[in-house]
Amino acid sequence: MALALESSRVLLRNWKESDLEPWIALNLDPQNLKYFPRVYSAEESHASFLRIRDLLNDNPLGLWAAEERASGEFMGFVGLMHHNIPGISFMPCHEIGWRLDKKYWGKGYATEAAKVVLAYGRNELELNEIFSFTAKGNLPSINVMKKIGLRERPELAFEHPRIPDESPVNSHVVCST
Repeated sequence: MALALESSRVLLRNWKESDLEPWIALNLDPQNLKYFPRVYSAEESHASFLRIRDLLNDNPLGLWAAEERASGEFMGFVGLMHHNIPGISFMPCHEIGWRLDKKYWGKGYATEAAKVVLAYGRNELELNEIFSFTAKGNLPSINVMKKIGLRERPELAFEHPRIPDESPVNSHVVCST
């Protein structure tokens, strides 16, 4: 679906071919993915690019490419996804999430764009509850969750079944509307 959302500094739009190379670079950078179990190869990033792009083209929710309006540069993504990880008590659910290149961290872009996506999910899609989850140590994302009005749900915290137990990013915090 050709839906674009925007804030004063961020345009959330469908993915373009020109987003592929910066997406691959973002996912190859260990600092960008320090709260993930590992970086992703160029091939894995290319496959995820196609999945994300195609899903967004066919659905009213997905992960929009985030573009800095001032420069026109690809920043990463912000969006809403349907998740259903077996064994997690609150799933299936709708999750709001983001992944921006490190050069955009600490400047309020994720918070600004996530507020727009959250409003879209609640007002346009009429989603009653929206979740967000991340590795326990990912304080920057946890702060974004709180800034957009999500509340921490300690009773829903979980060990991610798709991440090895010994990984420092296995334990996850959960917030929701």
